[in-house]
Amino acid sequence: MSNVSPLAVLRESLARDRAALHAAVDRVPAGLRTQKPAPDRWSVQDVLEHLTLVEGRSAMLLRALSEAAPPFGDTSPVDPTAVDRALLANRTMKVSAPEPIQPTGTMSVEAALAALDGARAQLLAVLDAAEGKDLSKVSRPHPALGPLDGYQWIGALGGHEMRHTLQIDEIHAALTGGGR
Repeated sequence: MSNVSPLAVLRESLARDRAALHAAVDRVPAGLRTQKPAPDRWSVQDVLEHLTLVEGRSAMLLRALSEAAPPFGDTSPVDPTAVDRALLANRTMKVSAPEPIQPTGTMSVEAALAALDGARAQLLAVLDAAEGKDLSKVSRPHPALGPLDGYQWIGALGGHEMRHTLQIDEIHAALTGGGR
């Protein structure tokens, strides 16, 4: 077991995933961020709106899990339960977003980035409130991954963002005819 808070470990991972997302968006020329590489594919703008919707909903779910989680008590904090990031990164496995988290196309790239930052601030506030709680003791089913404990939900959120970072790189390559 580690002396570092499991939530601190997950916060670092979320920060790395967010930095990678911003770098991917920055690689796409501003004029191409609203273009879809094909009629049935998302634009960078669509991806960002989707991520905003997911992160906002996840913050609410994690708040509920945190409120239900017991304190660590006499035991030391546990290491956060891992989630299969390789599975989440597998872009050959297609996943269709349910209607509530489908992009509407009504949010500009700038508005989506600002909303994503706002959703992250809400998530971090939830994580602050969850310090001292054992999120391995609470779980909810994930629509694609099955039952996840609180730590896995946080890890899956970062993995989901990583998956869409890869998608943004694919969009960039499709729109510019090149790679990174």
